[in-house]
Amino acid sequence: MKAIQVEYCHTRESNTVDVESLGLRGVALLGKSRFLRTREPSVEHIHRGMLEVGFCLRSPLVLKVRGDEFPVTPGWFFANQPNVPHRLTSRPNGLYVYYFLIRRPTGKKTLLDLPKDESTAIWKRLRGLPPTLPTGAYAGQVREHFTRLFRLCEEPRAPLTSVKLRQTFLNLVVLIMELAEQPSDISCSGRISKIVDLIRANPERPFTVDGLAQEAALSPTHFINQFRRTTGFPPIRFQIECRIQKAKEMLRESGIMASDIALRLGFNSPQHFSDTFSRIVGVAPSHWRDRERQCGGMPPTS
Repeated sequence: MKAIQVEYCHTRESNTVDVESLGLRGVALLGKSRFLRTREPSVEHIHRGMLEVGFCLRSPLVLKVRGDEFPVTPGWFFANQPNVPHRLTSRPNGLYVYYFLIRRPTGKKTLLDLPKDESTAIWKRLRGLPPTLPTGAYAGQVREHFTRLFRLCEEPRAPLTSVKLRQTFLNLVVLIMELAEQPSDISCSGRISKIVDLIRANPERPFTVDGLAQEAALSPTHFINQFRRTTGFPPIRFQIECRIQKAKEMLRESGIMASDIALRLGFNSPQHFSDTFSRIVGVAPSHWRDRERQCGGMPPTS
């Protein structure tokens, strides 16, 4: 398993900062990425001894952790625990994310030079973060924290710079922990989960928002809001994601032609399928199949 090394760079699409040298003890890296073009999915990797927390600012992405996929919509956090294999299966054009890496406190080293009990408590709470976390009305506040952190990093060094950095970063971390503690609306979570399972099992069906809302016994507006909170996507967009995932399985495990897959999965036409697949995955279905075949284990195309 590839372990990603901490590297610092400043390009048009990526900016990573050595904030530990600026006073954020235990924070290995602060970064932001803004893709100007669709990228290939990232390779599966781990962060050895470090926890990664990201914030999706623009364009949805899909995080895969130990075989499970988690959609991340703009305004959501995502978290990757130390030494846990993960990767991004989609990195579309326009994707804009902030992120940071925190080292596991060891020995006398503590996070942000905090007292040991406080550092330990924060680390323990962050280790309990779910893979994805919505921010809701706090998305703007989260963005302000990240913007301020980068602005402080770019200012000339001054006696109070480190103090301001630590305070801003601590405010961000506390906000993340508080968001993770907020109770979720469980009154209709079971019904939403059943709809999610229904779409995943039947991505080819011609679902409508009104029909799904009726199935969940919710108003269309409430249904859309709760569905998006659960999955990170509105219902029809989630169905498209499920169709693409099913298409990947069919491309990988069979020799069925892409045009036939398009019809089986309910796309309007083979071209519609190809365009949608390319937009989400980054390459055309035929190219994706060829790439998977080169990795081995695929049957020949009939």
